[in-house]
Amino acid sequence: MYKLNIKKRSLPSHQHFVKFLFLISIFTVTSSFAQTNYTLQGMVTDVDGGGLSGVTVVQKGTPNSLKTDRYGHFTFETNFSEVTLEFLHFGFDRKEEKYTKNNAGSVMVIPMTPAVSLLEEVVVTGYQTLNRSSSTAAITKISQKTLNENLNTNLASALEGRVAGLMFQKNPAGIGGDKPILRGIGTFSSLQVGYSPLLVIDGLPTELTLDEINPYDIESIDVLKDAAAASIYGSRAANGIIVLTTKKGSGNLKVTFNSDLFLAERPILRDMNYASTSELIDFEQDVYNRERSKFANVATMFNSYGDIGNSSIKYYSPLYQLNRDLEEGKINNSDYNKTLSQWRKNDYNKDYRDNVWQNELRQRYNIAFSAGNNKYNTYVSLNYDQANRRIVNNDSRALNLYAKSSFQVSNWLNATIGLNGTYSNEDVTDGSYGNYDIQKRYERITDENGNRVISPFVGISDGFTSGGIINPGVAAKINGLSGFKPVTFNILDELQQGITKQNSLSLRAFANLKAKIWRGLSFSTQFQYETRRNDNEQYYDINSYKMRYATNSLTGYNPTTNAYTYVDGFSTGGRYRQLSSEVNNYSFRNQLDFSQNLDGDKHAITALLGTEMRETFVPRTVEQLRYGYDPVTLTSSIINSLALSQTGVPSYIYGNNRTLSAGSRVQTEILHRYFSVFSSVGYTFLSKYNVTGSYRVDRADLFGVDPKYKNRPLWSVGLGWNVSNESFMKEIQWVNGLKLRATYGVNGNVDQSTTPYITARRRNDNLYQSVQYIDIIAQPNPLLRWEKSETRNLGLDYSLFQNKLRGSVDVYRKYSTDLLATTDLDPTVGALTRRINAGALLNKGVEFSIGSDWLNKGEFRIGSTLVVGFNNTTVRKITRAQSNASVYVSSPLDFFLENETYNSLYAYQYGGTINGYPYVLDENGNPSITFDANGNPVSTAIKTVTNSAALVNMGSLTPTYTGSMSQRFSYKGFDLNFLFVFSGGNVMRKETLDISSDAVNLSGIADRYTDANQNGNVRLFVDFDESVRNYAGTISSQWRNSTANVVDGDYIKLRNISLSYNLPKSFTAESKVVSAKFTLQVNNLWYWSAAGNRIDPEVYSVNSGTRNLPLPKTFLFGFNLTL
Repeated sequence: MYKLNIKKRSLPSHQHFVKFLFLISIFTVTSSFAQTNYTLQGMVTDVDGGGLSGVTVVQKGTPNSLKTDRYGHFTFETNFSEVTLEFLHFGFDRKEEKYTKNNAGSVMVIPMTPAVSLLEEVVVTGYQTLNRSSSTAAITKISQKTLNENLNTNLASALEGRVAGLMFQKNPAGIGGDKPILRGIGTFSSLQVGYSPLLVIDGLPTELTLDEINPYDIESIDVLKDAAAASIYGSRAANGIIVLTTKKGSGNLKVTFNSDLFLAERPILRDMNYASTSELIDFEQDVYNRERSKFANVATMFNSYGDIGNSSIKYYSPLYQLNRDLEEGKINNSDYNKTLSQWRKNDYNKDYRDNVWQNELRQRYNIAFSAGNNKYNTYVSLNYDQANRRIVNNDSRALNLYAKSSFQVSNWLNATIGLNGTYSNEDVTDGSYGNYDIQKRYERITDENGNRVISPFVGISDGFTSGGIINPGVAAKINGLSGFKPVTFNILDELQQGITKQNSLSLRAFANLKAKIWRGLSFSTQFQYETRRNDNEQYYDINSYKMRYATNSLTGYNPTTNAYTYVDGFSTGGRYRQLSSEVNNYSFRNQLDFSQNLDGDKHAITALLGTEMRETFVPRTVEQLRYGYDPVTLTSSIINSLALSQTGVPSYIYGNNRTLSAGSRVQTEILHRYFSVFSSVGYTFLSKYNVTGSYRVDRADLFGVDPKYKNRPLWSVGLGWNVSNESFMKEIQWVNGLKLRATYGVNGNVDQSTTPYITARRRNDNLYQSVQYIDIIAQPNPLLRWEKSETRNLGLDYSLFQNKLRGSVDVYRKYSTDLLATTDLDPTVGALTRRINAGALLNKGVEFSIGSDWLNKGEFRIGSTLVVGFNNTTVRKITRAQSNASVYVSSPLDFFLENETYNSLYAYQYGGTINGYPYVLDENGNPSITFDANGNPVSTAIKTVTNSAALVNMGSLTPTYTGSMSQRFSYKGFDLNFLFVFSGGNVMRKETLDISSDAVNLSGIADRYTDANQNGNVRLFVDFDESVRNYAGTISSQWRNSTANVVDGDYIKLRNISLSYNLPKSFTAESKVVSAKFTLQVNNLWYWSAAGNRIDPEVYSVNSGTRNLPLPKTFLFGFNLTL
């Protein structure tokens, strides 16, 4: 909006008099309101400055409205001190402007922006920027406006629920970021290749992950789904492409500041379905009583757990020790009952939650500067991220810098340079202390007064030596010997020890030159260099629990002479370990681009031709391990690591030699080089009909034997029909955009862990002789080639009712062949199996997306978006003989059957339960357990079902449909957003008790089947008849993995709800603020699960049937300021 100064014409004298009388009368009528009318004048224009006639001008909050004249002018009279005028016109975006009396006397110019239909949207492939109307590819674009609707913890959360067919796989253990999977899984090489789409930043692939990129630097995201969009990326494109376009400067200097606060609650352990402390004590007492009944006296029983000098020491619990003390007369019944009564009130899990866990607090600050004109543009951002993690003493800090500048060197040459760097450091406590269940539920961390409770022993070993876990009897004797270190423990003390300090530096430097050669013809060259260095340091003090434990394990003792033998230098200081790793990558691309319209706009041609070189290099890891380390003097002891790791030293506790682990003696370097030639062409006729094609050949050092494999091309073709541009559609005004698309193409994947050559490793690590020898790591594979995916895609894009209703529908078929899979070999070739190109997978699916701003009542607006994707993945080819039934049950990602769903849940057919013993059926329908006349299993007739024909395929473990529903409400400066996500069509195993173990802690132990409770569930190990206890593992496994314990994995979640308030322009204008926004958001507020019983399928181990900590409820507070 800007002003046009109008020179006022003077009025004749009689008109002055008339005007005076008129003003007096108006004043007389309105004096009680202390307000006067004033007139607003304006002109509504299009983007070229021409007047727009027939524009509706509405005074918000009133019924007053008018239309602009043939020149776009309007005159509006009001007596409000401040008014908001709304401008509405078919084919243009709605616009609002606020006015005051100060605007009277000036003509305000209001330019309106044409509404962009879906077909006019610009999409970015990384190699090209195209209008959707000229593209045949399946591409989903996420604009900056959509990205800013919510506070995003990272780019993965920004993408969630926005793209049909894109799902995010969460690690059930909560370690690492969410992994994106697009249109199903197209490879068996999950570890070597991965499932995630290739990530591209401003046209060049990157080794960064979505979690490592500052979301505030991103202008838009384009997700390339089919071969027409992705095949030009060649052998890395089979999983799809995510293209990130970063921000650039424009206009006058703009400063944007963001401050975000994230507060995640401590998880609620009641969702883990644990038994109560009292139930656990009763159950453990039953286990003790059964075991005790086997021995004539208590001494004999506890002798079976081993003693000092016994290599087979076994752990037993404090409750066992309490019973032992009672029977040995060390305590009386009163003390025994008093202790048990106190223990029943304890809750170690609660202590852990209250003392070890904390609410995660994360703070993020971002400031960005941008400016630009037709000569240059610059964007610079600085981001600082600090977090206190869930476990105390765990925290992280990260500083991210992004700078990009483009210069118009001349009218034919443009240059862009930039740098993106992140430095982070993190403190991480010992992972073995991250389990809230490492001690018994009836133990304590702190007492009622907050004092730390010191446990005389725990079931935790050091992890450095071959010494095993000791028991209370051994611990008591160790604590009584002056030459040994105490093995007492409190987790709060140990969380201050063994902290790993992780430092990481990541740099990405890039440059781009683009030269205009001729009309429509340009040449560009791009270079990108990425490097990452990680340095880890870990130190255990000599007095830490693990160092005390390790010292004891390696200590010798002669009771006769009372002489102690120590490893020289080991116990004079702590343990220090340093690990440094590095990754370097570069990409270099040269490209010719051609774009030309011929015969007016009748013919439109786009084409490109280029080459690309890429190198990835992983230098050897540098590691040093020191014992007897002093962090003050930075000195350490010299010990014979080879002898200690292979022979060890005599240990008094275990009665034989114990070893000490040494640092790795194997070093690896990985270097790969790639060279590619690629091309793409697109032709559009009459803005209606599109033909596209791409072709690429990748060469790599991985493929060097057979030319017909190493030169295999990857290509695509596509057809498009812009139906809405046909003459017969002009009369259908409610259709703004309609396009049909059809594509076919081939792209690929590369597995860098396999080679056509024999791979060997030279070794010389024997303690007694130094003869060098060779380890064969991998057999040669002379027929090694790219994994290949053929994708067919049919799509429809539509935009209806003045672009109020828009969306797309896609149907696809992706057939992946030459997949590397483990194949059985003739043993005479020197190996039983080999991973070769011998597998095939078929993905078929349908995707829908529909969005609408379906209510627009002035200041009140409602919009909705629905995104749904269906996918089914079928194994079409394998060359491996059928295996034992158990491997299909336990490892569905590694063992599968042809023409069945990939990653299926295989289950034994449940037969029934007799006398508390569950049984399954074999391939002939016969029970796995034979019972006698009294209903007791006959031990000689309990069998393991091994034939895979006995298994039932219950369905996919991977969801077959995913989607989201987002809802937006806007009123004046307020925006309310809801995001629901849903997933399902899959199955998972139900959580069950392990009936072959006495270490059970789930709530079902209180209602187990016993001879006294025949209405209970199945029997547990403690209640098994002695004659069948040796078969408990078989019975338990077949029961746990039976058809009786399969449930649906469908769920719906309210992923987030956010409320934002944008300060009114009248306020910000006075303070020279462009915009200011406050946001309050809550994540993971509610969910529904078909499995019930508080099971969250999103973080559930679906095949093993075990729970993990639920996603915490998180509160987010954000502030955005633009100057």
